[in-house]
Amino acid sequence: MPASQRTILVIHPGGLGDVLLSVGALAAMRTALPQHQIILLAGSDVGHLLGLCGVIDQSLPIESSQLSALFSGKAQISDVQHDLFRRCDLVIGWMSDHDGSLRRTLQKFGIPRVILQSPADAECHHQSERFLQTLKGEFPVDMNPPVRLRLPDQVLQAGRDALRAVEIEHPVPLIVCHPGSGSRHKCVRADTWGALLRGCRARQLMPLVVLGPADEQAGEAIQEQNIPELPILRPLSITMLAAILAQAQGYIGHDSGVTHLAALLGVPTVAMFGPTDEQRWAPRGAQVTVVRGGRCTCVGWDAVRACAEKSCLNVKPDEVFEALDAIDFRYRRVTNS
Repeated sequence: MPASQRTILVIHPGGLGDVLLSVGALAAMRTALPQHQIILLAGSDVGHLLGLCGVIDQSLPIESSQLSALFSGKAQISDVQHDLFRRCDLVIGWMSDHDGSLRRTLQKFGIPRVILQSPADAECHHQSERFLQTLKGEFPVDMNPPVRLRLPDQVLQAGRDALRAVEIEHPVPLIVCHPGSGSRHKCVRADTWGALLRGCRARQLMPLVVLGPADEQAGEAIQEQNIPELPILRPLSITMLAAILAQAQGYIGHDSGVTHLAALLGVPTVAMFGPTDEQRWAPRGAQVTVVRGGRCTCVGWDAVRACAEKSCLNVKPDEVFEALDAIDFRYRRVTNS
């Protein structure tokens, strides 16, 4: 990167799914300002993945104690980071700044334009539109851009190697299943998952369960279903998770970051929704199908947590299989082309 190249700093403290919903906005910045370097201040794991995919040019870990000084009003950052900020023409921060301390800190670097907006403030049809809406005053924006993550060859090969290591090289279609979510209140019952996993095998599909660090409870519930020889993988990074997802011909999951990742990779995705609004939070993609139980009548998340029945999560396995049956299993695995 030339030492004089101008930069755009994007601050996104959200979780995996929230950051992935902003990929369309990041792509819009790339199109509108191709001469600028895009720097993302976000979770290190998702930042690393988006860098590998070319969505951004550089990521800064929001977990860094040094960078956390930005949020406390103390601009104690490294010389390299100071140089990046000095060359910054625009800051987009999808976060609240009620007392204005972050804005004042950033303006100390002489940044001419700082936009800090909560991602929850606007009335948008879909959350991805909220991120795009932030940019409309800066340059022309396509509010429905096509978005797709393209993994480099070495990442795709890592996924193939991971499956080979657990002897998953079957000719039958691979269906990756993620039984977890950021909240257990968005997850269908364990017996529903049992029916889905057994049903996959009955249809000559190979189910593979993936679990993250926060999915231990979901993993235990799956194991209680006593499905013999069920392969379970625990990827150590989001990049490895993406590599494994890219080997699948189909995916089943909840309203979760993993589901958004599968959809962005172009994997045919069945997303099971319950208390959250799919009109706002469903993954974007041409091969996404949403299934749900009854309509949620809870008002507010406190009511959702207190709800024992959760009829909105009474997803019928037959509806999931109907969506899977619609997948053309001649579909090729994800490539970087």
